[in-house]
Amino acid sequence: MKDNKSEFSDSKFFRFLQKYWLYIVVLLAVIIVVLSSINIYREEVLEIDPDIKYEEQSRISFASAPLDTLNPIVSNSEDTYYLTKLIYNGLFRYTDDLNVEGDLVESYSVDTEKAYIDIKLKDGIKWHDGSDFTAKDVKFTVNAIKSYGSEGLYYKNASKVYSVNVKDNLNLRIYFSNNYDCSLDDLTFPVLPGSKYSSAGKLINDKENFVPVGTGQYKYSSYDSLRELTLVPNEAYHGIKAQNNIQVKILPDKSVSANMLEIGSVTCYADKSSQRKSLVADKDLQMYDIVSNDVDFLVFNTSREIFESKNMRQAVCYAIDKEKILADGYMDDGVLSDTIYYPGFLGVEESGEAYKLSSSKALELLEKEGYKDEDLNGKLENEKGEGISINILVNNDNANRIAAAKIMAENLRDIGFEVSTTSVPRDEYMKLIEEKNFDILITGYEIDASYDLRQFFDGTNSWGYSNDDMLEKAREMNRLHTAEEYTGIYKELKEIMIDEVPYYAICYKKMGLIGIETFEAEQLPMFNDIYRNCNTWSWKKVIKDETDI
Repeated sequence: MKDNKSEFSDSKFFRFLQKYWLYIVVLLAVIIVVLSSINIYREEVLEIDPDIKYEEQSRISFASAPLDTLNPIVSNSEDTYYLTKLIYNGLFRYTDDLNVEGDLVESYSVDTEKAYIDIKLKDGIKWHDGSDFTAKDVKFTVNAIKSYGSEGLYYKNASKVYSVNVKDNLNLRIYFSNNYDCSLDDLTFPVLPGSKYSSAGKLINDKENFVPVGTGQYKYSSYDSLRELTLVPNEAYHGIKAQNNIQVKILPDKSVSANMLEIGSVTCYADKSSQRKSLVADKDLQMYDIVSNDVDFLVFNTSREIFESKNMRQAVCYAIDKEKILADGYMDDGVLSDTIYYPGFLGVEESGEAYKLSSSKALELLEKEGYKDEDLNGKLENEKGEGISINILVNNDNANRIAAAKIMAENLRDIGFEVSTTSVPRDEYMKLIEEKNFDILITGYEIDASYDLRQFFDGTNSWGYSNDDMLEKAREMNRLHTAEEYTGIYKELKEIMIDEVPYYAICYKKMGLIGIETFEAEQLPMFNDIYRNCNTWSWKKVIKDETDI
């Protein structure tokens, strides 16, 4: 009988060790080195201190300037406007591509010519106090907004409503006053509970001690006008329920929001400033980019002979290096767009560059207009020997536009244009625009989410441009249609705009959602709703080992 030692030496495992012991030692050494390298990487590259632990927090803190009132009907506070979107719902809401979808609405049908919409509301929706939301609340809200008048933020929308006919608790018909000035965008105002007030006047006069009661994802908990507003999840919300609480810090000066991040008093805030990138780098903060509604674009002066022809306008667009302008002029702090409409507007495919840089295409179009470089002197001339001389107008208080003008001028000179740039103070800039004393204008707008751009095509704009085909489509965009119909109309408008190119978008600027180092935003907000998706935001509190000195 063999002893245990003999059995082990004769075993397959022992023979395996004898044969591969060197490989095993090397493998173990590699594993040790890898684990050690991971720790070094975490500590030195990622700067993750092994002695620091992180604790998930259930409360997000925002910053706000002092609020005039929490009553959204009478408030003129920008912060109340955004916070209202967390507490209340509208009949409709904007999608990520700025189309419109039902919010309190289950289904709807429209009559474009007669300018009315039949609405069926979602069943089972409750106000924060537990009472039922009904069609009567919609009628009450419209009357209250109209009664308060033009000082209210939502008057422009609700004033277009002629009447609200309540059929039953869940069904209503809304008539508009003008079938060429109404759209689903006009029904995005917050709906308030009529049952809480005996009249619209009672609601309008409730300012000082107003306690908001909505149907939204968050509901009111407490408010100290000098310190903070607290919101908690609405457990009866009809959509995705929030898990995190919200604390809104009332600051005397909202510009100190970044400092409040440093001391941990505020979790995040939205920032449109051009300095935000350096701020984030200096203070080691987190930032998510959002496309703003601020667009810079070119205006061609079509009243001047040089740009009466779309061939000339298109040639300039082909000659301009928009990618270089975005990279060098705007420091990549923007996104390209085919038109002056929002990138990807209504879900329509976006290339970013309808006229991709091509000197050959530019010269081909210019030749159609009779301009060639016959004597090879680097200058384009027509049969009369006349060159192409243009002026670019820009305001001298905007560094991005000045840089864009310089790059554009170089691009156009490269293909044979003679280019001068007029860079002047804003007052003189506005005067020159009014006088139409420019060939190409670089300007910009912050455009409302409804994207009612009729003034860009009806001749009432500062430079006097009009186009009947574009105006017809833009007017249709402001009539009552379904979301799908709006998309179809915009496709047609976009095609005309790209072909005629009276305006050429340089870029849409970015804004930032800035948070503390451990802040994470699973889904981002929109420029018109800066707390949108905040139910998906989170952060971790740093917990140091108590033994640390």
